[in-house]
Amino acid sequence: MRDPLFRKSMQDLRGQVLGWGLGMGVMLALTVALFPSISDLYGELLSELPDTWAGLIGDGDLSTLGGYLSVEFFSYAQIAFAVFAILAGGALIVGEETNGTMDLLLSQPVTRLRVAVTKLAAFTASLVLIVGITGVGFLIPAVLIGEASSLGRFANAFLLLLPFEMMVALAAAMLAQLFASRLAGGMILAGILVASYMLDALSGVSQVLVDMRPIYLTSYFQGPDALNGDVSWVYLGVSLIAVGVLAIANVVFFIRRDIAVGGVLHLPKLRLLHRS
Repeated sequence: MRDPLFRKSMQDLRGQVLGWGLGMGVMLALTVALFPSISDLYGELLSELPDTWAGLIGDGDLSTLGGYLSVEFFSYAQIAFAVFAILAGGALIVGEETNGTMDLLLSQPVTRLRVAVTKLAAFTASLVLIVGITGVGFLIPAVLIGEASSLGRFANAFLLLLPFEMMVALAAAMLAQLFASRLAGGMILAGILVASYMLDALSGVSQVLVDMRPIYLTSYFQGPDALNGDVSWVYLGVSLIAVGVLAIANVVFFIRRDIAVGGVLHLPKLRLLHRS
């Protein structure tokens, strides 16, 4: 794409793309390479665990690569990638304001609509590159150890990272605009994600927590389910709708917001007591 604004946005994210893509790719490659040597051991350990502890691990068969990766990678991958999504998403629009470059950018012959849409496009491309690089980290060792017979299911699991992480990034961008602060928006969203992850993980041992799954943000990542062929189209549909709604909301809010005023929401300030 020859758009200079798109190129500039991609250059801003270049370091994060390489860092997250290569870091997660190498870690995944090592995880896959270790599968032949520890899969049997994992299976024996799981068979000896009480039902309560087995429920915390999940329903995956650790003797298969799919079940192994659902526990050893995809169980935390959405949180790991969400760190990038929150950081980059929070800076998507508000970052220019924080750096003091938004006024300079808008003084050029570009509209706010073009700025917002281009930045969203650049982030989407960056996220695709990160997931793609990570996927290569899976493909190479999987072929070497002779576990490339079900690449379609694994490809689906990686692709399902995209709508979930886009939803997280756009939520971070929206919160950052509302508070005019990447830190405030990121902290709120990170708290929601961590609480959702912990409750979702514990749902394997409590029916009450299972019934509450629709309110957990992490429930909308369907990667591990894709490995077992149990993807919920309802959850995926909600994720895609949320991505569309949040994208439109970010663009509309940026177009109409008075940047000089700051955010429309304000967190209470803590007053520190000093000894006289």
